[in-house]
Amino acid sequence: MLVDRGRLKYSDKISSFWPEFAKHGKEDITVEMVLTHTSGLAYLDTQISYEDATNPQRMAEHIENAKPIWEPGKAVGYHALSYGWLIDQIIRRTDEKKRGIGQFFKEEIADKHGVL
Repeated sequence: MLVDRGRLKYSDKISSFWPEFAKHGKEDITVEMVLTHTSGLAYLDTQISYEDATNPQRMAEHIENAKPIWEPGKAVGYHALSYGWLIDQIIRRTDEKKRGIGQFFKEEIADKHGVL
């Protein structure tokens, strides 16, 4: 939806709209790499507390400080432990209303289509 609205492109580097993300070799990671599980950020190599997991700003900081597990774009690995937080930050930083993934889904999909 954000691509269709012209808010971002799959080829956009995440660092173009989230400069702090560029640390530790992540400067060339694209939206497409996150969506295709090739960014190298399959998990975050840090202790995540409940308080962290429920605070988008804290999770942004954990992601900013993360190092890719492999060279971005060179391998595939399911991002089960990081995908939601990565997508949440991409949406927050490109959505005109700055909504997180939960609010975006509710307002743009669930409410409009009678889901849930």
